Amino acid sequence: MCPRESFNLPEKDIPLDLFKKIIDRLDTSYNITLTGWGEPLLHPALMDMIVYTKDKGHNVGVTTNGLLLAPFVEKFIEKSLDKLTISLDSVEESIEVKEGHPSNKVVQKNMESLIRSRGDKKKPMITIQITMHDKKQCLETVKYAGEVGSDRVYLVRLNIPFGMNSFKRPNLEEELEIYKESEEIAKKYGLQVDNNFTAFDNQLLRSLYKKLRPMMYRSDKYCPKPYDYLYINIDGKATPCCDLPRHEVGNILKQSIDEIWHSENMQYFRKHQNDVCGTCDALRLKHLN
Repeated sequence: MCPRESFNLPEKDIPLDLFKKIIDRLDTSYNITLTGWGEPLLHPALMDMIVYTKDKGHNVGVTTNGLLLAPFVEKFIEKSLDKLTISLDSVEESIEVKEGHPSNKVVQKNMESLIRSRGDKKKPMITIQITMHDKKQCLETVKYAGEVGSDRVYLVRLNIPFGMNSFKRPNLEEELEIYKESEEIAKKYGLQVDNNFTAFDNQLLRSLYKKLRPMMYRSDKYCPKPYDYLYINIDGKATPCCDLPRHEVGNILKQSIDEIWHSENMQYFRKHQNDVCGTCDALRLKHLN
């Protein structure tokens, strides 16, 4: 669930020229996801951004709620978008589903159209992202993903925005049950079940990372995000997490990625992240154990 509304952010699109300047500042190939505190398919220059970024040698993904996907189906295939992630938390229409991205027949129709149109092509890789808020709805969505031919599902822990305690989410035991049963369902369809820690294309790396991660991240004391991720906002400012929109650690228009990555600000955040992030446990290890 995107916590955008709790951040009180302005509705603003990044200008295409500024976007190109940011891409031009990257001195090596990266995995770039076009997403943020809004719906990327609303940006009038989205396809220009995808083409420009791919022409510069980067892998490009888009994360969307899928409502506006229809006019992009052929374009995403033609331009070989690398990855498309669609948020869908339920396939059952019910008045009880009030949180996350509930069932929407338009989204499902758009997604199924994309999968049919893609045919035997490998791109875009299609992932259905499911926030774990209800076991039954989650498992039904995993089953749906397999039936329609999705490549992957992401199971995401419900991220409760700071100070918003009215949200309900499964306890740890229920989360682990969802993950285990989802994998059993996925086996029937050849569907890969991932969470934020196992999303590797290479199966060997995926297995190794899952085993090594407890040692790499010090027995769940630290979030892994600031060690393999950087968020660049619409002004070129860098933050260590998309849930920290005002915690600036650098500016890509003034510094290189390497300079930001090894800066005092970033190093300080990594060391003191728990002071900043409080009780956030969205990416904690216990999600896997």
